[in-house]
Amino acid sequence: MANPIPVAVLGATGYAGELSIRILLGHPGFTVVHAGSDRLGGTRLADAVPSFQGETELVLSADTPEAIVASGAKAVVLAKKSPEVAKVVPGLLAQGLKLVDIGAEFRLRSAAAYKQWYKEDHACPELLPQAVYGLSEIHTEAIRAAKVVGNPGCYATSILLPLIPLLRAGLISVPITAICYSGISGAGKRFTESNSNLFYACNENLHSYKPVGHQHTGEVDQELSAAASTAPGSAAVHCTFVPHLAPITRGIHTTITAQVAAGVTEAQVRETWQKSYAGRTFIRIRPNPKDVEVANVAGTNFADFSVAVDGRTLIIASVIDNLVKGASGQAVQNLNLMFGYDETTGLIRRGI
Repeated sequence: MANPIPVAVLGATGYAGELSIRILLGHPGFTVVHAGSDRLGGTRLADAVPSFQGETELVLSADTPEAIVASGAKAVVLAKKSPEVAKVVPGLLAQGLKLVDIGAEFRLRSAAAYKQWYKEDHACPELLPQAVYGLSEIHTEAIRAAKVVGNPGCYATSILLPLIPLLRAGLISVPITAICYSGISGAGKRFTESNSNLFYACNENLHSYKPVGHQHTGEVDQELSAAASTAPGSAAVHCTFVPHLAPITRGIHTTITAQVAAGVTEAQVRETWQKSYAGRTFIRIRPNPKDVEVANVAGTNFADFSVAVDGRTLIIASVIDNLVKGASGQAVQNLNLMFGYDETTGLIRRGI
Protein backbone atom coordinates (compact mmCIF):
# COMPACT_ATOMS: atom_id res chain seq x y z
CA MET A 1 0.00 0.00 0.00
CA ALA A 2 1.23 3.51 -0.79
CA ASN A 3 2.04 5.81 2.13
CA PRO A 4 1.75 3.36 5.05
CA ILE A 5 0.54 4.91 8.30
CA PRO A 6 3.33 5.49 10.87
CA VAL A 7 2.75 3.72 14.21
CA ALA A 8 4.41 4.00 17.62
CA VAL A 9 4.51 0.94 19.88
CA LEU A 10 4.97 1.73 23.58
CA GLY A 11 6.47 -1.01 25.73
CA ALA A 12 8.14 -2.67 22.75
CA THR A 13 10.12 -5.32 24.64
CA GLY A 14 7.22 -6.96 26.52
CA TYR A 15 5.31 -9.86 24.99
CA ALA A 16 2.46 -7.67 23.73
CA GLY A 17 4.75 -4.95 22.39
CA GLU A 18 7.09 -7.43 20.74
CA LEU A 19 4.24 -9.24 19.01
CA SER A 20 2.59 -5.97 17.95
CA ILE A 21 5.81 -4.94 16.22
CA ARG A 22 6.19 -8.36 14.62
CA ILE A 23 2.68 -8.13 13.13
CA LEU A 24 3.13 -4.51 12.03
CA LEU A 25 6.46 -5.26 10.32
CA GLY A 26 4.54 -7.55 7.97
CA HIS A 27 1.54 -5.22 7.56
CA PRO A 28 1.24 -3.44 4.19
CA GLY A 29 -0.65 -0.45 5.63
CA PHE A 30 1.42 0.44 8.69
CA THR A 31 5.08 1.16 9.40
CA VAL A 32 6.67 1.22 12.86
CA VAL A 33 8.43 4.54 13.50
CA HIS A 34 8.79 4.38 17.30
CA ALA A 35 9.65 1.35 19.40
CA GLY A 36 9.43 2.45 23.01
CA SER A 37 11.30 1.45 26.13
CA ASP A 38 12.01 3.76 29.05
CA ARG A 39 14.61 1.33 30.40
CA LEU A 40 16.50 0.52 27.18
CA GLY A 41 16.37 3.77 25.21
CA GLY A 42 19.19 3.94 22.65
CA THR A 43 19.47 0.15 22.35
CA ARG A 44 18.78 -1.58 19.04
CA LEU A 45 15.51 -3.51 19.26
CA ALA A 46 17.28 -6.52 17.75
CA ASP A 47 19.79 -6.44 20.60
CA ALA A 48 17.10 -6.18 23.27
CA VAL A 49 14.92 -8.83 21.58
CA PRO A 50 17.33 -11.06 19.59
CA SER A 51 14.55 -12.72 17.58
CA PHE A 52 14.29 -9.43 15.61
CA GLN A 53 17.85 -9.78 14.29
CA GLY A 54 17.78 -9.28 10.51
CA GLU A 55 14.15 -8.10 10.56
CA THR A 56 14.45 -4.48 11.68
CA GLU A 57 16.97 -1.76 12.48
CA LEU A 58 14.64 0.03 14.90
CA VAL A 59 16.32 1.67 17.89
CA LEU A 60 14.42 1.84 21.17
CA SER A 61 13.35 5.29 22.36
CA ALA A 62 11.90 6.60 25.60
CA ASP A 63 8.10 6.51 25.69
CA THR A 64 7.63 10.25 26.12
CA PRO A 65 4.96 12.26 24.28
CA GLU A 66 7.74 14.38 22.76
CA ALA A 67 9.57 11.35 21.32
CA ILE A 68 6.36 9.81 20.02
CA VAL A 69 5.21 13.01 18.29
CA ALA A 70 8.71 13.60 16.89
CA SER A 71 8.64 10.14 15.29
CA GLY A 72 5.77 11.25 13.05
CA ALA A 73 3.43 8.57 14.37
CA LYS A 74 -0.28 8.85 13.56
CA ALA A 75 -1.29 5.86 15.67
CA VAL A 76 -0.09 4.41 18.95
CA VAL A 77 -0.25 0.91 20.38
CA LEU A 78 0.10 1.08 24.16
CA ALA A 79 1.57 -2.22 25.30
CA LYS A 80 2.40 -1.42 28.91
CA LYS A 81 0.59 -2.76 31.94
CA SER A 82 1.49 0.15 34.19
CA PRO A 83 -1.21 2.78 34.76
CA GLU A 84 1.58 5.33 34.22
CA VAL A 85 1.15 4.84 30.48
CA ALA A 86 -2.22 6.61 30.53
CA LYS A 87 -0.53 9.87 31.50
CA VAL A 88 0.83 10.30 27.95
CA VAL A 89 -2.56 9.82 26.31
CA PRO A 90 -4.12 13.31 26.59
CA GLY A 91 -1.09 14.96 25.00
CA LEU A 92 -1.05 12.49 22.13
CA LEU A 93 -4.76 12.92 21.46
CA ALA A 94 -4.24 16.67 21.37
CA GLN A 95 -1.77 16.09 18.55
CA GLY A 96 -4.38 14.13 16.58
CA LEU A 97 -3.01 10.62 17.18
CA LYS A 98 -5.28 7.58 17.55
CA LEU A 99 -4.59 5.02 20.24
CA VAL A 100 -5.20 1.36 20.99
CA ASP A 101 -4.36 0.37 24.57
CA ILE A 102 -3.58 -3.32 25.06
CA GLY A 103 -3.50 -2.70 28.81
CA ALA A 104 -6.41 -2.13 31.13
CA GLU A 105 -6.66 1.64 31.23
CA PHE A 106 -9.62 2.11 28.86
CA ARG A 107 -11.63 -1.10 29.26
CA LEU A 108 -13.96 0.09 32.01
CA ARG A 109 -16.45 2.90 31.56
CA SER A 110 -16.01 4.71 34.87
CA ALA A 111 -13.17 5.79 37.12
CA ALA A 112 -14.96 4.16 40.06
CA ALA A 113 -15.07 0.79 38.29
CA TYR A 114 -11.40 1.14 37.35
CA LYS A 115 -10.43 1.78 40.97
CA GLN A 116 -12.58 -1.12 42.16
CA TRP A 117 -10.84 -3.63 39.92
CA TYR A 118 -7.31 -2.19 39.62
CA LYS A 119 -6.94 -0.51 43.04
CA GLU A 120 -5.56 2.70 41.50
CA ASP A 121 -6.93 6.08 40.58
CA HIS A 122 -7.23 6.48 36.81
CA ALA A 123 -4.67 8.88 35.34
CA CYS A 124 -7.08 10.55 32.88
CA PRO A 125 -10.68 9.70 33.86
CA GLU A 126 -12.02 12.45 31.59
CA LEU A 127 -11.18 10.22 28.60
CA LEU A 128 -13.18 7.18 29.73
CA PRO A 129 -16.54 8.33 28.28
CA GLN A 130 -15.07 8.59 24.78
CA ALA A 131 -13.03 5.37 24.88
CA VAL A 132 -14.47 2.37 23.03
CA TYR A 133 -14.24 -1.20 24.33
CA GLY A 134 -12.29 -2.87 21.56
CA LEU A 135 -14.01 -6.21 21.11
CA SER A 136 -13.62 -6.02 17.35
CA GLU A 137 -16.55 -8.14 16.20
CA ILE A 138 -18.98 -6.61 18.70
CA HIS A 139 -18.27 -2.87 18.65
CA THR A 140 -17.10 -2.59 15.06
CA GLU A 141 -18.73 0.68 14.04
CA ALA A 142 -17.83 2.45 17.27
CA ILE A 143 -14.21 1.33 16.82
CA ARG A 144 -14.13 2.70 13.28
CA ALA A 145 -14.97 6.15 14.65
CA ALA A 146 -12.88 5.96 17.84
CA LYS A 147 -9.80 7.92 18.85
CA VAL A 148 -9.14 5.76 21.93
CA VAL A 149 -9.78 2.01 22.01
CA GLY A 150 -9.32 -0.14 25.11
CA ASN A 151 -8.37 -3.63 23.96
CA PRO A 152 -10.23 -6.34 25.92
CA GLY A 153 -8.41 -8.66 28.29
CA CYS A 154 -7.48 -12.07 26.91
CA TYR A 155 -9.78 -14.02 29.23
CA ALA A 156 -12.56 -11.53 28.59
CA THR A 157 -12.26 -11.99 24.83
CA SER A 158 -12.66 -15.76 25.14
CA ILE A 159 -15.73 -15.37 27.36
CA LEU A 160 -17.53 -12.48 25.67
CA LEU A 161 -17.38 -13.47 22.01
CA PRO A 162 -19.59 -16.55 22.39
CA LEU A 163 -21.86 -15.12 25.11
CA ILE A 164 -22.82 -11.65 23.88
CA PRO A 165 -24.92 -12.75 20.85
CA LEU A 166 -26.76 -15.28 23.02
CA LEU A 167 -27.58 -12.71 25.71
CA ARG A 168 -28.72 -10.20 23.10
CA ALA A 169 -31.06 -12.85 21.70
CA GLY A 170 -32.41 -13.76 25.14
CA LEU A 171 -31.33 -17.40 24.81
CA ILE A 172 -29.42 -17.65 28.09
CA SER A 173 -29.52 -16.32 31.63
CA VAL A 174 -27.61 -16.48 34.89
CA PRO A 175 -25.99 -18.30 36.53
CA ILE A 176 -23.06 -18.02 34.11
CA THR A 177 -19.71 -19.61 34.95
CA ALA A 178 -16.44 -19.49 33.01
CA ILE A 179 -13.53 -21.79 33.86
CA CYS A 180 -10.47 -20.60 31.94
CA TYR A 181 -7.01 -22.03 31.36
CA SER A 182 -4.20 -19.79 30.10
CA GLY A 183 -0.67 -20.38 28.89
CA ILE A 184 2.04 -18.89 31.10
CA SER A 185 2.84 -16.11 28.58
CA GLY A 186 -0.36 -14.44 29.77
CA ALA A 187 1.47 -13.42 32.95
CA GLY A 188 4.10 -11.48 30.98
CA LYS A 189 7.88 -11.76 31.06
CA ARG A 190 8.30 -11.04 34.76
CA PHE A 191 7.65 -13.32 37.71
CA THR A 192 4.26 -12.69 39.33
CA GLU A 193 3.89 -14.10 42.83
CA SER A 194 0.09 -14.03 42.71
CA ASN A 195 -0.07 -16.63 39.94
CA SER A 196 3.31 -18.35 40.47
CA ASN A 197 4.35 -18.29 36.81
CA LEU A 198 7.88 -19.68 37.15
CA PHE A 199 8.59 -22.67 34.89
CA TYR A 200 9.39 -24.79 37.94
CA ALA A 201 5.96 -24.10 39.43
CA CYS A 202 4.03 -24.54 36.16
CA ASN A 203 5.69 -27.51 34.48
CA GLU A 204 3.69 -30.73 34.95
CA ASN A 205 1.28 -28.76 37.11
CA LEU A 206 -2.11 -27.04 36.96
CA HIS A 207 -3.61 -24.56 39.39
CA SER A 208 -6.19 -21.83 39.70
CA TYR A 209 -5.47 -18.29 40.88
CA LYS A 210 -7.60 -15.30 41.85
CA PRO A 211 -10.81 -17.39 41.94
CA VAL A 212 -12.55 -14.32 43.35
CA GLY A 213 -11.86 -10.80 42.17
CA HIS A 214 -9.78 -11.31 39.05
CA GLN A 215 -9.57 -7.92 37.32
CA HIS A 216 -11.10 -9.17 34.04
CA THR A 217 -14.35 -9.87 35.90
CA GLY A 218 -15.18 -6.16 35.81
CA GLU A 219 -15.09 -5.83 32.05
CA VAL A 220 -16.80 -9.19 31.51
CA ASP A 221 -19.74 -8.18 33.73
CA GLN A 222 -19.84 -4.72 32.13
CA GLU A 223 -20.17 -6.11 28.61
CA LEU A 224 -22.51 -8.98 29.49
CA SER A 225 -24.83 -6.56 31.31
CA ALA A 226 -24.82 -4.23 28.30
CA ALA A 227 -25.69 -7.15 26.01
CA ALA A 228 -28.49 -8.34 28.29
CA SER A 229 -30.00 -4.86 28.46
CA THR A 230 -31.41 -5.42 24.97
CA ALA A 231 -33.56 -8.27 26.31
CA PRO A 232 -36.90 -7.42 28.02
CA GLY A 233 -36.73 -7.34 31.81
CA SER A 234 -32.97 -7.81 31.91
CA ALA A 235 -30.81 -6.86 34.89
CA ALA A 236 -27.09 -6.70 35.61
CA VAL A 237 -25.32 -9.93 34.67
CA HIS A 238 -22.50 -11.48 36.68
CA CYS A 239 -20.17 -14.19 35.42
CA THR A 240 -18.38 -16.35 37.98
CA PHE A 241 -14.91 -16.50 36.47
CA VAL A 242 -12.09 -18.78 37.68
CA PRO A 243 -8.74 -18.54 35.84
CA HIS A 244 -6.12 -21.29 35.83
CA LEU A 245 -2.49 -21.39 34.74
CA ALA A 246 -1.82 -24.27 32.36
CA PRO A 247 1.63 -25.72 31.52
CA ILE A 248 1.60 -24.41 27.93
CA THR A 249 3.29 -21.36 26.46
CA ARG A 250 0.30 -19.64 24.87
CA GLY A 251 -3.42 -20.08 24.34
CA ILE A 252 -6.62 -19.89 26.38
CA HIS A 253 -9.27 -22.59 26.71
CA THR A 254 -12.52 -21.51 28.34
CA THR A 255 -15.44 -23.70 29.35
CA ILE A 256 -18.62 -21.71 29.95
CA THR A 257 -21.91 -22.88 31.43
CA ALA A 258 -25.13 -20.89 31.48
CA GLN A 259 -28.83 -21.46 32.03
CA VAL A 260 -30.59 -21.91 28.72
CA ALA A 261 -34.15 -20.75 28.09
CA ALA A 262 -36.72 -23.54 27.89
CA GLY A 263 -36.81 -25.19 24.50
CA VAL A 264 -33.63 -23.62 23.15
CA THR A 265 -31.61 -26.06 21.04
CA GLU A 266 -28.00 -26.30 19.91
CA ALA A 267 -29.20 -25.47 16.41
CA GLN A 268 -30.69 -22.16 17.62
CA VAL A 269 -27.45 -21.26 19.38
CA ARG A 270 -25.40 -22.00 16.26
CA GLU A 271 -27.82 -20.05 14.08
CA THR A 272 -27.55 -17.06 16.42
CA TRP A 273 -23.76 -17.16 16.21
CA GLN A 274 -23.81 -17.56 12.45
CA LYS A 275 -26.07 -14.53 12.00
CA SER A 276 -24.12 -12.41 14.47
CA TYR A 277 -20.73 -13.22 12.96
CA ALA A 278 -21.64 -13.58 9.28
CA GLY A 279 -18.67 -12.45 7.21
CA ARG A 280 -16.36 -12.13 10.23
CA THR A 281 -13.27 -14.10 9.26
CA PHE A 282 -11.80 -14.55 12.71
CA ILE A 283 -14.82 -16.28 14.28
CA ARG A 284 -14.97 -20.02 13.58
CA ILE A 285 -17.88 -22.08 14.90
CA ARG A 286 -16.76 -25.67 15.32
CA PRO A 287 -19.08 -28.71 14.97
CA ASN A 288 -18.40 -30.09 18.44
CA PRO A 289 -16.75 -28.91 21.67
CA LYS A 290 -14.07 -31.59 21.30
CA ASP A 291 -12.98 -29.81 18.09
CA VAL A 292 -12.24 -26.63 20.06
CA GLU A 293 -8.52 -26.94 20.76
CA VAL A 294 -5.81 -24.45 21.68
CA ALA A 295 -3.52 -25.95 19.03
CA ASN A 296 -5.94 -24.89 16.28
CA VAL A 297 -5.68 -21.19 17.17
CA ALA A 298 -2.10 -20.89 18.45
CA GLY A 299 -0.22 -18.25 16.48
CA THR A 300 -3.43 -16.91 14.88
CA ASN A 301 -6.07 -14.24 15.41
CA PHE A 302 -8.94 -16.74 15.27
CA ALA A 303 -11.48 -17.47 17.98
CA ASP A 304 -13.04 -20.93 17.85
CA PHE A 305 -16.07 -22.02 19.82
CA SER A 306 -18.77 -24.69 19.93
CA VAL A 307 -21.75 -25.71 22.02
CA ALA A 308 -23.56 -28.58 23.68
CA VAL A 309 -26.86 -28.54 25.59
CA ASP A 310 -27.48 -30.70 28.67
CA GLY A 311 -31.10 -30.15 29.62
CA ARG A 312 -31.32 -26.55 30.87
CA THR A 313 -27.52 -26.10 30.89
CA LEU A 314 -25.64 -24.66 27.93
CA ILE A 315 -22.00 -25.73 27.67
CA ILE A 316 -19.64 -23.69 25.48
CA ALA A 317 -16.00 -24.41 24.67
CA SER A 318 -14.01 -21.38 23.48
CA VAL A 319 -10.34 -20.94 22.52
CA ILE A 320 -8.05 -18.09 21.46
CA ASP A 321 -4.34 -17.35 21.41
CA ASN A 322 -3.88 -15.08 24.44
CA LEU A 323 -1.06 -13.12 22.75
CA VAL A 324 -2.79 -12.64 19.38
CA LYS A 325 -6.60 -12.46 19.54
CA GLY A 326 -6.23 -11.84 23.27
CA ALA A 327 -3.77 -8.95 22.84
CA SER A 328 -1.64 -7.80 19.89
CA GLY A 329 -3.64 -9.36 17.06
CA GLN A 330 -6.90 -7.81 18.20
CA ALA A 331 -5.04 -4.50 18.68
CA VAL A 332 -3.98 -4.55 15.02
CA GLN A 333 -7.47 -5.66 14.01
CA ASN A 334 -8.76 -2.55 15.78
CA LEU A 335 -6.13 -0.35 14.09
CA ASN A 336 -7.31 -1.74 10.76
CA LEU A 337 -10.88 -0.72 11.57
CA MET A 338 -9.82 2.73 12.81
CA PHE A 339 -7.85 3.50 9.65
CA GLY A 340 -10.23 2.05 7.07
CA TYR A 341 -8.40 -1.16 6.19
CA ASP A 342 -10.06 -4.54 5.93
CA GLU A 343 -9.96 -5.93 9.46
CA THR A 344 -8.01 -9.00 8.36
CA THR A 345 -5.12 -7.09 6.78
CA GLY A 346 -1.78 -8.32 8.08
CA LEU A 347 -3.40 -10.98 10.24
CA ILE A 348 -4.22 -13.91 7.97
CA ARG A 349 -1.34 -16.22 8.61
CA ARG A 350 -0.33 -18.79 11.18
CA GLY A 351 2.78 -18.35 13.27
CA ILE A 352 2.30 -14.73 14.33
